[in-house]
Formats: sequence, C-alpha cells, structure tokens
Amino acid sequence: MVRKLIVLFLSVVMILSAVGCKSDGLPKYPEKSFEISGFWAPYELTEETFKQYKDVGFTTFAMINHSLEKNSENQFYLGSDRTMKALELCRKTGLKAILQYGDWLATWSEQNEDYYNETPFSQHDLYGEYKDIITGISIVDEPSKDHYDGRYNSKAMMDDFQKVYPDAYYIVNLSPRYAGGTYWDFANYDELVDTYEKEIMTHFDKKFISVDCYPFRNEEKNKYARHQDWLLGHEIIANLAKKHDAYKTAIIQSSVTNEFASVLTEGDMRLQVNVALAFGFDHIQYYCYEVPRSYNEDGTVNYMYEHCILNQDSTPNEMYYWLQDIHKEIQSFSSVILAYDWDSIIARNPVGFSSNTDMMQMLDREFENAKHFDKTISSTDVAISRFTSEKYGEAYMFVNYAQRDAKNNVVTATFKDCKKVAVYGGNGFDGTPKIVELDEEGKCRFEFEYGEGAFVVPVV
Repeated sequence: MVRKLIVLFLSVVMILSAVGCKSDGLPKYPEKSFEISGFWAPYELTEETFKQYKDVGFTTFAMINHSLEKNSENQFYLGSDRTMKALELCRKTGLKAILQYGDWLATWSEQNEDYYNETPFSQHDLYGEYKDIITGISIVDEPSKDHYDGRYNSKAMMDDFQKVYPDAYYIVNLSPRYAGGTYWDFANYDELVDTYEKEIMTHFDKKFISVDCYPFRNEEKNKYARHQDWLLGHEIIANLAKKHDAYKTAIIQSSVTNEFASVLTEGDMRLQVNVALAFGFDHIQYYCYEVPRSYNEDGTVNYMYEHCILNQDSTPNEMYYWLQDIHKEIQSFSSVILAYDWDSIIARNPVGFSSNTDMMQMLDREFENAKHFDKTISSTDVAISRFTSEKYGEAYMFVNYAQRDAKNNVVTATFKDCKKVAVYGGNGFDGTPKIVELDEEGKCRFEFEYGEGAFVVPVV
C-alpha cells in the first residue's frame, strides 16, 4: 500500500512539473493560435494538394492566385466554380478559408463590365454553409489612391460586406514603408496609411490591418542585404493596430530570385517570423507558397521565381520543412504570446551606433514605466518589444536582429521586481517554458543564433 502511495505521489509530482503552472507561478492562458496561410494558393485543387498545404502548418487556405485561363473553373472570385470547389476541400481537410473578391478577375473571365455592383457580397451570397470557416475576404492588394475614389471605400459595399459576413475581415493589404507612397499616388507613406485608416479601417467593427514586407533583396542590385527600415515600417502598422485594437496580418518573403535574394536560409525564415511575433501579428502569410507562373504562346511555362515554399514542379523543398518546424514551435506557445498586446519596441547593441536605420533610430529609446525590464547588454543588434496585459502584466520579446554573417548574439538582460522568468520559443521549442532563476542582480543570459528570438514572461 505504501509503495502504491509513493508511486502515486511521484506521478502527481511529475505531472505538476510538466504542466509548470502552479509550481512555477505561471497563469493558465486561454487557448489561441496563430492564423497561418500562403499567398499564392496551389494551382491544382485536390485533397492531396490541400493536405500538403495544411501539413506545412498552415491553418487557412487563402484563395489568392490567378492563371491565364479566363474561366470560372480557373479563377478565384466570388461566384466562381473554383471558389466553391476550394471551400469544399477546405471543409474536407479541416482548413479555414480566405476568399478573394476578385472583381477584375470576374470581369476578365465573365466578359461583363457590370458583373459587380455596389453590393457584390449580397449578389453572390452563395457560401452560407461555409461561413463558419471563412475568416475574411481579400478585397484589394496594395491599393493606390484611385482605389479609394468610391471603389473599395464605398459605404454601400462595406455595409453590404458587414451584413453578409459579420464575422469575417474585410482584407486590404498595404504596401511596406520602404516602397514609400508616391508609387501609389500618395504624397508619402504616412498619407497612404492614414487614408486606409480613415476611409476603410474605421468603418468596421472587426478592424483589420495587413502589410507585406520582403526584406531580403537582390544582392547584385542593392547595397544592403536587407531593407533598413523593416522595424520602423512594422512599428507604424503595429501602432495603428494598437490604436484601434485591430487584427494584424504580416505577409513575409518566401520567394527566391528575380527581385529577391538568390538564397533564403532557415535563419532568414526564423528572423522574419520572429520579427512578426515581436510586433504582435496575429496572422502570418507567405509570398509565395506556389511559384507564380505564366504561359508563352507556344505553351511553354515562365516561372516568376526559382522556388518558393514549393518548387516549380509543386514539390516541397527545404523551406517547406523549415517552416513546418517553425510553425510547430510558435503554435506551441501561441496561447501565451497572444494573451498579451504589443506595446512598444526598443533596440540595443554594444557600441551605441549602427549603420542600420532601424537600430540607429531605436537605440536611445526606453520603455516607459517598465515594471520588470531594466536593461540589456548584447554582443550585437537586438530588438526588444514590450507586451502588456491587464490580467497577466508585462512580457518581452527578444529578437536577434544581427546580419546573417554575425556570430551568436549573447544577450544579458536585467529584470526587476521578479526572481525568475519563463522563456518561450527558439529552435526545437516544444511548448514547455524554460524557467530561469535570476541572479542576485536580476540578470539572466540568452544566446541567440541568427534569426532566433524568445518570448520572456517575468514570474512574480
């Protein structure tokens, strides 16, 4: 009997240690997960291709691509046969869905300039049985100034959307800061963002903001290996989202060659995902999943990139498997990080100067009235975000923001008013936080490889 009680006692101790909540002072967070999708959907719609799409860790099928075959079976738009078939496969394979409004594709395919009126969602309200899995409808990508002249900011159209899809997002994706605003006929980037906020974002109860950023550029044409205002651009979007308590989507780079870098490494992909997490993005989307292609008159194929997440022949490559691991890692602590709201960002390096525009503008910043963060010393560039929650207090995200060729970044962080921290994330992370005891000065040490990051929760 005594032996049985000892075995039972040890079992309980092991369970409590594995859970790590009561014994370590960590709260139990509500279940949440990141939405993850690929911008260029598979060309072939089969149960097999949908399972392959899901197996990389995608949760949502984004019906965004187009081919040169102008018909209802080959284009994604409201009312097309292809849209209905994709929804059927989403249901069958357990994926959510983002539809494509596709006004130009519908007009192009149907050869009818009046195909859409001001109430297109009511006109094509065909998806009632699938509305529980439809998270949004992609309306327009990188709108220019003329797109707001009674088109996508039409009150009748936006009201119609909310009537038919009250639980979905009206998705308008903005261009990145490094692209500026003049190309889209705005005076500057601030006007581009302000126009979206005033003309579209504030009209909706379920507020949404999306931005793409493809930092790794063609090395032969550019002086720097990546864009130097990446953090500054994301900060603009994150601040606007904070102002309106909006849902945020980051579209990140997974395409190789052409206007982009000739190689993307696993570290590059980790860095992009960790930067998105550091700004509290809810949804990560990739450009691209499938390789976009076009056809010559003789039937031969032109591929836009050497590869994306899939190869040109639609088979997985190394990136597919890197992302498979990364998605498992971040989903294992999604409930933790998504329980907090992004608040602000600072940066540090050992010399107090940087040729990197992001670093230079953020080095002198301090968190206002930080409850637990004191200071950080690092061996190279590190970005640090503060997250807050009325219920759970403060948390911090550290991202190694060094260049590819830098050695591992050793970061010594000093905290106050807590004796230990819970650390989430990193290569191979399985969801069990590492509880780190702080020394007598409140210090703890992290060592980050290129692209790595960690979400840190002070344990009070």
